[in-house]
Amino acid sequence: MDEKNYMFVLKPNKTKFTDTMLQRTQILYHMDIASIINFLDIQPGKKVVESGTGSGSLSLAFSKHLGTTGHLFTFEFNKERYEKAEEELAKLDVKNASFFNRNAYLDGFLVDGKLGIGEADAVFLDLPSPWNAVEHASKVLSRGGRICNFSPCIE
Repeated sequence: MDEKNYMFVLKPNKTKFTDTMLQRTQILYHMDIASIINFLDIQPGKKVVESGTGSGSLSLAFSKHLGTTGHLFTFEFNKERYEKAEEELAKLDVKNASFFNRNAYLDGFLVDGKLGIGEADAVFLDLPSPWNAVEHASKVLSRGGRICNFSPCIE
């Protein structure tokens, strides 16, 4: 029997983004992402704040779960990471996310005309000193909203 070599070319899709992305920061993987999505009760139509966009792995997952009726507001202090994450997610046709190059500790999460006091259903913090952003998070978080902090390293 002759052996034949086959190669299949698959269209890129969003589900493999986390596995294949260039990691500019320590990223969250599927098991952690699933727990966070569940804990924060991310569903279509909700508004979510993410601080510490990093490489955009979790941002993409949030976007997928928020659907066309929800919205993600993601904040990244580092300009290079902010620009790359915004660029890469635009290539993946993410339309329900707004990216901000902002220091969450100093400037918070309120966005004129887009995100006001008590309008976020969930806040996710992936920051070195998350306690410095909690007051800002409490301003945008709705009554009954949820907050989650991921702290692999603490200053």
